[in-house]
Amino acid sequence: MNRSALWPALLTAALLPLMATTAWGHAFPDHSEPRVGWALLTPPPRVRLWFDGMLEPAFSAIKVVDADNQQVDNKDGGVNRSDHTVLEASLPPLPSGRYRIVWSVVDHDGHRTEGDLLFSIGPGSYDRPRATSAPATLPQLFVRWLNFIGLSMLIGAVAFHMLIARSVALPYRGFETIEQPFRRLELSSIVLVALASVGELILRTQMMSGGHLAQISAALPVVLRQTHFGAVWLVRIGLIGLLTLVWGLRRMTALQSRQALMLSLSIAALIALTTTLSGHAAHWGDLTMPVLIDWIHLVAGAIWTGGLFTLGFLLQRFVFPPGAEEVARGLAAVSRPFSRMAAYCVFTLLVAGLFNAWLQVGSLLSLITTPYGLTLLAKLFLVWLVLALAAVNRYYFLPLIRDPAEARDRLLVKTIGRLGGVRLVGTGRTEEGGIRHRLRQFMRLEWILVIAALALAALLTHLPPARHILAHQHLEQHVLH
Repeated sequence: MNRSALWPALLTAALLPLMATTAWGHAFPDHSEPRVGWALLTPPPRVRLWFDGMLEPAFSAIKVVDADNQQVDNKDGGVNRSDHTVLEASLPPLPSGRYRIVWSVVDHDGHRTEGDLLFSIGPGSYDRPRATSAPATLPQLFVRWLNFIGLSMLIGAVAFHMLIARSVALPYRGFETIEQPFRRLELSSIVLVALASVGELILRTQMMSGGHLAQISAALPVVLRQTHFGAVWLVRIGLIGLLTLVWGLRRMTALQSRQALMLSLSIAALIALTTTLSGHAAHWGDLTMPVLIDWIHLVAGAIWTGGLFTLGFLLQRFVFPPGAEEVARGLAAVSRPFSRMAAYCVFTLLVAGLFNAWLQVGSLLSLITTPYGLTLLAKLFLVWLVLALAAVNRYYFLPLIRDPAEARDRLLVKTIGRLGGVRLVGTGRTEEGGIRHRLRQFMRLEWILVIAALALAALLTHLPPARHILAHQHLEQHVLH
C-alpha cells in the first residue's frame, strides 16, 4: 500500500488516547441474598449474588468479612456449578454485627469487576453497594481497533473479490492485473488479524488475572484451558491457520475458483463469529439470538467498509496512474454491482444495529446520558457521513471516470455538480484532472471516517452497556428502608 493510504490510520491512532476511559466491568450484580443493606434477625446459611452475565469460575471469587475485615465464611465461595451467573458462599452461625460481601468476577468476555455490599445481623446502617473495574487502557483499545480493521479488510476484500471482481466483465488481462494486489491485501489482513489476536490474548489474560504483564505466564494456561474466552481464542487461531492454508492453495492455482473464494469468505465469517463470542452478545449464551444478530451486524459492516477500502485501494492503484485506462474503466464499472451489495449490507447493518442498541442501551434516556449511548451516537453519525461520501463517489465521480460524455447527461451528476460546483472539481486543474484529484481526496476522507468509526466500535467493546446502569439501580432497589 502506498504511503498516502497510511496517514488516515495514523491520524485516528493519534486520537485513541482520548478514548481511554474508566468503566464498570461487563458483569454486574442484579440482586443478592441477603438483600443489599438488609438487617437480618437470624444469621443466613449462605450468601448469593446473581449477575447479569456468565462468570468464569477460574477467576471469580467471593468472601464475607466482618467489621475487622476478617473472613468469616466457610472459605468455599465460588461460582455455582449449575448456574454460572451465581456467586455464592456458605456461612457458619454468625453473631450480630455488620458484614460485608466482597466479590471479584470475570465474565465471558474477560473483563474483571470488583465490589462489595453490606448486610447486618441485628440493627445496622446502610451503605451503597460498590462496583469498580480498571479503566480501559490504550493497548486494549488499540489491539481491539486493529482487530476490527483487519477483520473488515479481510472480509471486505474476499467478498469484493468473489461477489464483484469475478462477476464483472473485466478483461481477462485486466483481471490478471488486479489479482496480485488482491492476494497481497488478503494476506496482509490475515497477518493483521493474527497479530491482533495474539495481542488480545495477552491483554485479556492480564485483565482476568488482575496482574502485570510479567505475571501472565502463569495465568495463560488457565485462560486457554478453563475459560470461555480461551476456548473461543483457540478456535479463532485454528480458523486463521486454515484460512492461511486456503490462501496458499489458491495462490498456487492459475485462476481463483469461485468455490475457493467462497470457502475463504466462510472461514473469514467464522473468525468474525469468534469476535462476537468474546464480546457483549455472549453474555446471553453462545447459541442465542443476540449472538446471531451481533454476528450478522459485524459481517455486514465488514463487507461494506472492507469493500469500500478494497475498491478505493484498487482505484488508487489503477485509476490515477497513467497507462491503466482499461483496468480503470473496468473498476469504475464495478461501482454499480458493489453499490447494490453495499446497500444490502448497510440495510442489514442498520437493522441489526437497532436490535443491538435496544438490547444494550434499553431506553432513549440511556442513549443520551451514558458514555455507551453517546459513543454509539457518535459512531452512527460517522456512518452516515461515510454513506454521504460514498454516494458522491458512486453517483458523481465514478460515472464521470467511466464514461464522461454519457455521465454529464445524468440528472444526479448534474444535480451534484450544481450543488458542489468548484468544491467538487477544484481550481487550477483541467476538469478530468480535477475529478480524479477530488475522487482521491474524497476516498481518503472516507477511509478516515471508516477507521474512526471502527475506533469507536473498539471503545464500545470496553464500555459497559447502558443496561448495567439499570442493573445497578435495580440492585439498590432491593434495600429495605
